[in-house]
Amino acid sequence: MNKVFTVFKKEILDSLRDRRTLLTAVVMPIVLMPAIMIGSVKFQEAQITKAAEKPVLLAVENQQSAPTLLDFLNKQKQVELKQVENFDQGIEAGTINVYLNVETDFEANLKTQKPTEVRVVQKSSNVDSSTAYSKVINLLQAFNQEQARIRLSQKGLATETLSALKPVSVDIATAQERGGFFIGLLLPMFIVVFAIAGGMYIAIDVSAGEKERKTLEALLLSPASRLQLVAGKFAAVAATASASIILSMFSLYFAFKFFPPKFGTEVVEINLTLGAIGIMLLVGVIMAIMFSGLLLSVAIFAKSYKEAQNYITPFYLLAILPVAIFAQLPGLKPSLGMFFIPGVNAVFVMKEVLIKTFDSAHIFITFGSLIIYAVIAVIAASKIYSKEGILFRD
Repeated sequence: MNKVFTVFKKEILDSLRDRRTLLTAVVMPIVLMPAIMIGSVKFQEAQITKAAEKPVLLAVENQQSAPTLLDFLNKQKQVELKQVENFDQGIEAGTINVYLNVETDFEANLKTQKPTEVRVVQKSSNVDSSTAYSKVINLLQAFNQEQARIRLSQKGLATETLSALKPVSVDIATAQERGGFFIGLLLPMFIVVFAIAGGMYIAIDVSAGEKERKTLEALLLSPASRLQLVAGKFAAVAATASASIILSMFSLYFAFKFFPPKFGTEVVEINLTLGAIGIMLLVGVIMAIMFSGLLLSVAIFAKSYKEAQNYITPFYLLAILPVAIFAQLPGLKPSLGMFFIPGVNAVFVMKEVLIKTFDSAHIFITFGSLIIYAVIAVIAASKIYSKEGILFRD
């Protein structure tokens, strides 16, 4: 056991001198990732606010045929009526966002209470145009309601006569649950990312890096057995990946705690229980152990640091892509079989824990399957390290 700890200590100390390992395992989880996440959320909030406050640049074709509609639009603070010669070109040039094409008999139909067509022309591939289009549709609905009130009042009827019910929205989700849903879109995915990225460079360094530096032979001639060497190296990789997960989890949590995002005008409340934190940490650490064994197994096939990176990059993408896809799918109800997929099962369990809808069977399957995969990965790494043909291949 002392020899395993000696190897572990050596690899950890060596990794602390490696800037790449420190960057991916320490700096990114603590500083860079929270900065990116908070920055992107705040930027998105600012863009949404800016879009909501931005006036609609609107033109009306055949406006002389719709003085009542034109008068209504002139009263709207969020509308700027523009005059253009070519309406389609006006949208292309950004002079206007949207234009209305009204029929020449619009006003006559309005007075005789006949419905008339108003074409709302936009360019859906243009963000400003599509945003303005939604606002204009709402304004036309408001115009419809105003005309309905006028017609009803002329007949001595109240507007409420046409309303059979009045919907009232009630949300039973607590502020903590809404916060859990929000952070559940991001935190589980980043825990999986750092389970791989946190141990990637040290895994390369203790395997392919040793080969490239010609120090692997000296290690194999040391008093430590092959199994002890593998155990020490594996422990160093797993410890680094686990530390990266813990740092990323707490840094993101506290970042959103002190700089909470908003849903509309409501501030999202981030509040995790100790039980939720404990489950996510356990899932993350077991994943780190599993991926550490796999990273060592892949990296040892390489003869140099660069070659190991070429081997690990496809593995990294293969592991991350399903996680990124499933983490962002709205309303997906995972089947029981999905909780056997490594990485994906971790995302689902952590999301369930965060919004307090977890199933004990899902947690049990996830823990059990990840532990089995981790054991297989460690055994595979030890078997590969025992093969001279792989360790010293030309």
